[in-house]
Amino acid sequence: MKSVIFLGPSLPLDEARQILDAVYLPPAKQCDLLTATVNEQPDVIGFIDGEFLQSLSVWHKEILYALDQGIMVYGASSMGALRAAETSEFGMVGVGEIYRQYISGELIDDDEVALAHASAELRYQKLSEPMVNVRATFQAAHAAGIIDSGQLAQLLSIAKSIYFAHRTYRVIFEAAIAQGLPRPQLNALDAFIETNYVDLKRQDAIELLHTIKQLPASKSNGRKGNNTFKFNRSTAFETLYNRDRQVQHSSVKLHLESISNYVALHNPEFDELNFNGLNRAVVYSLAEILGLEVSDDALEAECARFCKRKGLTDDAALSAWLASNHLNVEEFRDLMSQIVLCRRLHSWFLIAIWMERSSKVILDELRLKGQYPDWVARAAAQERLVASEVSQEPMNTSQISVTELLAEHRSWTECSIDIDPAKWAEEAGFHTIGNLKMELSQARRARLAMLKLMIDSSDEEGDGQELLEQGTDVSRGQKFDP
Repeated sequence: MKSVIFLGPSLPLDEARQILDAVYLPPAKQCDLLTATVNEQPDVIGFIDGEFLQSLSVWHKEILYALDQGIMVYGASSMGALRAAETSEFGMVGVGEIYRQYISGELIDDDEVALAHASAELRYQKLSEPMVNVRATFQAAHAAGIIDSGQLAQLLSIAKSIYFAHRTYRVIFEAAIAQGLPRPQLNALDAFIETNYVDLKRQDAIELLHTIKQLPASKSNGRKGNNTFKFNRSTAFETLYNRDRQVQHSSVKLHLESISNYVALHNPEFDELNFNGLNRAVVYSLAEILGLEVSDDALEAECARFCKRKGLTDDAALSAWLASNHLNVEEFRDLMSQIVLCRRLHSWFLIAIWMERSSKVILDELRLKGQYPDWVARAAAQERLVASEVSQEPMNTSQISVTELLAEHRSWTECSIDIDPAKWAEEAGFHTIGNLKMELSQARRARLAMLKLMIDSSDEEGDGQELLEQGTDVSRGQKFDP
């Protein structure tokens, strides 16, 4: 079972490793738990320590997403205990005394578990005292007869009034002296703390690790889609998931936003990339507004079409592609669903302009790309070849199937059609499959005319005859540009 633990000042890392073999990550800030859910794909997450002041804190929606993915999420000791109390009804499991006090309502303030601490390089050394530990320690001193009930209440009030980052025993005692508490008892209390300090956060962190360690060795998630709640991907969550989430390349972690920003500033084709991407997103949004749905058959066909076009011939190749593109299977199928809906609207649009079809759309796109003059010249060259004397002899292609013509055409041009020819003809703007066959026949006639011209200009008849034979050999990978 794979476990991910967010740990900082509550327990030294080397001690934690002695208890539980897991992936240990620093105190979690906003999006860290979501990132771990996606990147690590653990069976269980143990949330102990988190950031909340220097960074935005872990959002409850991240926990719900992990639960929705079938991951068990445990919380204890620090922010983990607080979030567990807040999301226990959705399935997060709280562990330890601090969680018990939060869930019961004995504790309600965030600052109960807050403390200032040093960096990871300094092993998260405490710079202040969490109120839960101060309270537990003072209560232990009261039980030992060091302080009476009145003094206990006064000391707890003093400690609670101090800002969490400044809350140390020295500061507490200085304030207590200022309020008239007797020095002898404070000295006795100070000595008691030296030998009887109650580290409630440490105890609960250890209990969480033991709890996870005792879970069954086999994967126990299996709960995906079987929650007591329906997870809603709100706009704010989508922002967190699609922009703030981190991915890893080699040893570098990158926010998704950082990657897109880099592309914007360094990819010469960014404007076109951005324009096309936004067009796809807008068309998809329109399809959703219209209530269009994606059938299972259409989705499978689109996935197969994509894999064929990319040369992803088996599951291993697809898995490698997904990993390099930081996508999981669900996200890939969602992307393919978007394409399906875009194609449905394309089909609707082509029907709406049935007579005109997509000629203007294609030619305008060539104009915008600056490619129109070149393609006009190439189309004119083919027309001249077809109209030339050398191509005037009869050429009957009625016995040649569209599939055969396409295979020959592909061997010369590398233009590949990755779906049924009739469906592709519709997408490409041909009125019928017959129109497609006619255009393929014209291209074939032009190729043969070109080969004949090459024969006529050849000094060696044998070489020219070989060229002619190549023109009708669909297995040859020649390229042709009239």
